[in-house]
Amino acid sequence: MTSPKLALSSPLLLALLSACGGAAAGSTGDDTDGPTGTSDGSSGTPTGSDDGTTTASPTDGTTTASPTTSTTGPDTTGPDPDPTGTTTGDETEDLAIGEWTDAPGACPDGTTRVDLTTVDELAAASRGEGEYADDGPGTCYFIHDGEYAGADPLLYILHGGTAEAPIVFVGESRDGVRLRGRMTFEGDGSHVVVTNLTFDISGFEKGDSFNTASVEEVEDVTIDHVTFTGDCETGEDGGHIESNRANGLRVEACLIERYGRCGPEGHQDHGIYLAGGSDITVVNNVIRDNASRGIQLYTQGGQYGTLDGIVIERNRITGNGHADYEDGIVINAAGDGTITDVHVRRNLIYGNYYSGVRFAGPATEAIVVEHNTFYANGAGSAAGSRSEINIDDAGKAKGAKIGRNIFAGGHRVINDCYDAAAMGFHLDDNAVDLPVSDGDASCVGPVVEADPQFADPAAGDFHTAAPEVAAYGAYASPG
Repeated sequence: MTSPKLALSSPLLLALLSACGGAAAGSTGDDTDGPTGTSDGSSGTPTGSDDGTTTASPTDGTTTASPTTSTTGPDTTGPDPDPTGTTTGDETEDLAIGEWTDAPGACPDGTTRVDLTTVDELAAASRGEGEYADDGPGTCYFIHDGEYAGADPLLYILHGGTAEAPIVFVGESRDGVRLRGRMTFEGDGSHVVVTNLTFDISGFEKGDSFNTASVEEVEDVTIDHVTFTGDCETGEDGGHIESNRANGLRVEACLIERYGRCGPEGHQDHGIYLAGGSDITVVNNVIRDNASRGIQLYTQGGQYGTLDGIVIERNRITGNGHADYEDGIVINAAGDGTITDVHVRRNLIYGNYYSGVRFAGPATEAIVVEHNTFYANGAGSAAGSRSEINIDDAGKAKGAKIGRNIFAGGHRVINDCYDAAAMGFHLDDNAVDLPVSDGDASCVGPVVEADPQFADPAAGDFHTAAPEVAAYGAYASPG
């Protein structure tokens, strides 16, 4: 299918475009090996884009990215309805969810362009070494089309800019700049933008755990219009993108697919792994076909810090997982590793192996899951506990509110409430077209029972025709 074009919402990246013209298998989701980033930059694996305006690749979860040149037409979206990247409740069915437009790369006005054409130049520029040692804030590294492989990490970003003048790495074209190596942000690598290129880890050999992109204890990093792809055989005990105590990370308009070992060995191989950090936004991406979870929030009891201020918004999260306890999103916090102030909203979450959103730990607070569309999650599993919303067992899912969502096409809405209601977990005011629960349903409030009449769920089109559900789901109308 041809997906609609997407609008870009980050102000800096609007300037860029205008300038161009877990646990062992069978466990409940504790990844005991933990994040893979290290001080020597030993995590992450990068890849690129093509000339001309391109649309996002198909969003049915069955193919890898292959942008095609297109012209403005009836599928084109207008400006992002909310340039800040947050929703207001006033979105219409024109809302872009996992859809975007690519354009030729160019350096923003007011920056100093530095051309990079070789692996050695790319490695030295990212490290701030040699002839690039004196490059300061406002430098724009323009990476010419080509395949880059060699240095490890290939992009080891150890120096950055300022909030007003970040350092920018921009590819000549998203599909034309192909990086076959890893990327790490560390040290002074704050206030950095990476955009308009591809990381392809297919066949990458490292010999132990790694991430494609590791964002360590840095601030203000944007990864935008970047493709992260693989072969469903490469990647181990990490993710395409991993946050290890990052502050102010934004991931937008990215395709994040096929990370890890898609089978029994890949239980700890995820699309995005949030291990620790704050003020993290994951917005308007396609996160699909990864070995285990699409997005994992897991702090290992505080070993990796805490997570606070997380927004997961307007993403297509589909086809992730190959075994039980492998989900669209998992939220797992215990001990001092609290996970707080999380907003999951306006997402399409469908066709993930075991569940749509799963709660696997007790140390959570202020978790809001609202205005999402859930469809056929758990379809890969034969377990009686599979569900759209899943709670592992008693003592989990503290302080979570689930409301104004659509649940359809699956086994049940929730597996069991256990004691969650007493811990402040509530599943209220949702539209449902499947059984609510086979277990304790004490945490479930009133629901609207209705067939949402999706336009074409097999093709990933979840616009609704039923007036009863107009105020529910990812494409909810105003009011």
